Amino acid sequence: MPTRTHFEAELSLLKDDIADLGHSVLRGFQDTIQAIEANNLPRLEDIVEEDETINRIELDINDKATMMIARQQPVASDLRKIIAGLKVASDLERIGDLTVDMAKAALRVDNLCNYETEIEGLNDLAKQVIQMIHRVFLAYSQSDVIGAQHIAALDDKIDKDYSDFVKHRFSSEKASEDVMQFVFMARYMERIADYGTNVAEWIIYEVNGQRFDLN
Repeated sequence: MPTRTHFEAELSLLKDDIADLGHSVLRGFQDTIQAIEANNLPRLEDIVEEDETINRIELDINDKATMMIARQQPVASDLRKIIAGLKVASDLERIGDLTVDMAKAALRVDNLCNYETEIEGLNDLAKQVIQMIHRVFLAYSQSDVIGAQHIAALDDKIDKDYSDFVKHRFSSEKASEDVMQFVFMARYMERIADYGTNVAEWIIYEVNGQRFDLN
């Protein structure tokens, strides 16, 4: 296989690996939301343990990307793709960490079944986060700059709804240590959306070499 063709194949595989990491992270997030809603404590404990798998996948991606740079000495445009891939993988791993933080916070709640209103609010935020991450994945797979730029509006809506969620919790007579755990969970979701926006910024960098702050 000619060197250039081989390198392009490696780039494609690297992007596939990053997509797989993204789907694993998203699946973990969805599982966490479902476990919270179902008061499924064993599943929440499993999600905490599964963080090591996500970390290992990201390290494998880093190793592959580093070897590509060392072996191929890529030109500027190809190097951008590798660097963007590394940054995207790092942001996805952080989303995984925040998902674990959510699971830990849920495990600290005395009885999740007593907080239907809080869980409903979390579900509303989660639906937006899932939609956002799906659109980020699509933009990354297609190197879609316009799609990446649209992510900022989704992040703004999540920021607003997170702020409203917090205000309602602190104005409630139910405010307690348990309720604070729900505030933390919402905060972790808001941070996940920020990392989704970071991925969108790296898509733009990958395509045109410019860094834009979409936050």
